[in-house]
Amino acid sequence: MPNAERGGLERFGPFRHPPFTAYWLGGMVSNSGTWLQSVAGSVYVYDRTGSALAVGVLNFATFLPILLFSVWGGRISDRIDRRTVVIATHAASGALSLVLAIGIALGVASEIHVVATAFLLQTSWAIAKPSLQAMLPDLVPRAELEEAVGLNTLQFISGQLAGPLLATLILATRGPAWAFGVNSVTFLAPILSMAYLARRGIGGGAGARPRTAGRGAGEGGVVGYIREQPWVASALLVVVCTSAIFEVIRTTAPVLVSQRLGEPTSSAGIVVAAQSVGSALGVLAFVPLKRLGLSRPVASLGLVLQAAGLAGLSFATSMPAAIVAGIPLGMGFSFCFPVVTGALQAEVPDAMRGRLMSLHQMALLGNRPFTALAAGAVAASFGVPAALLSGTLLAPFGLYAIRSAWRRLDARPATLGSVAEARTAARPLRGDDPDPL
Repeated sequence: MPNAERGGLERFGPFRHPPFTAYWLGGMVSNSGTWLQSVAGSVYVYDRTGSALAVGVLNFATFLPILLFSVWGGRISDRIDRRTVVIATHAASGALSLVLAIGIALGVASEIHVVATAFLLQTSWAIAKPSLQAMLPDLVPRAELEEAVGLNTLQFISGQLAGPLLATLILATRGPAWAFGVNSVTFLAPILSMAYLARRGIGGGAGARPRTAGRGAGEGGVVGYIREQPWVASALLVVVCTSAIFEVIRTTAPVLVSQRLGEPTSSAGIVVAAQSVGSALGVLAFVPLKRLGLSRPVASLGLVLQAAGLAGLSFATSMPAAIVAGIPLGMGFSFCFPVVTGALQAEVPDAMRGRLMSLHQMALLGNRPFTALAAGAVAASFGVPAALLSGTLLAPFGLYAIRSAWRRLDARPATLGSVAEARTAARPLRGDDPDPL
């Protein structure tokens, strides 16, 4: 490839690799549908019951499968072709959403059916997600893995913005049956992207290859691997800290805007949106900083920014001040999360990666029900400022954990280097740039 052409493609980062682009677009469409389903489900349940508790039960049903089934999803990811796992789970999810849409259109589906469907959809997602995360190192060169994780964060943010807007439009013009029906169609996007990867022979993982006599990295199980590689536990603790800070805002936003800012509770979405905008800006800022070799310092800076944002929100008495404080909160997450996640995906052997990503998924989302409960309890007892300030205590724990993770990772003997690292360094991406990575 001519140098001029190569230089032009470099500007696109991971998107210059067709497998990653197909993977990202499939996830973007599906993620938008997930947020569409979430908003439509909450509105439908509340309209039928008039009960905030019923909506809380719905939200609980969407979190519970993460705790119950993520580990199973990781085990499946390391034993079965990961593309097959994604195709099967998304096909089942599409069918479930379609059945719900038909039931609502016929007037035979109640709020109980919506809650049950939400539980089943999230179960499917909990099983599929480790496979989706574990295949990412197969789609981009190792040097671009952190950027790819950052762009996946941007994918989530984009879906978080697009899905609710789409839900508002469809609910206002067509009704809930159409909203759930449109969501059922969005599951086709990941299925098509996996079919594309299968055609290229990419992303299958250990389960797509014949088993050898030795089980290698999987022999001692995931617990044994973490004992041998204690930096992994430290990295997972960082994920818990940066994610829990995010959840503190989601939980306290309605009380914050009503009691401190003098705004209607419906304005809570503005505070959450400010955080999402900050996350998007953080992804855009992270890429050039990462290319300057500043990934690790930027990850630590992210935790500091999150603490500063929480502190700023605790003193905010107007909506503009709250918006300004919310931006560094989101930006900090986008600085910290891609670096730690990228390290886990790059350094963990392929035969173990699915199970590790299931623990990563639990660290990212499994903490949120408990974080929400704690933040709500502190806010109810001592006020919102106290809840926000108590959330800043997560940052020092995260900073200690991230320092420990890097120190332990760098201290590993060379013989314990990642299988994934050697494989990724030596293998070109199929159907892409023919030069070695």
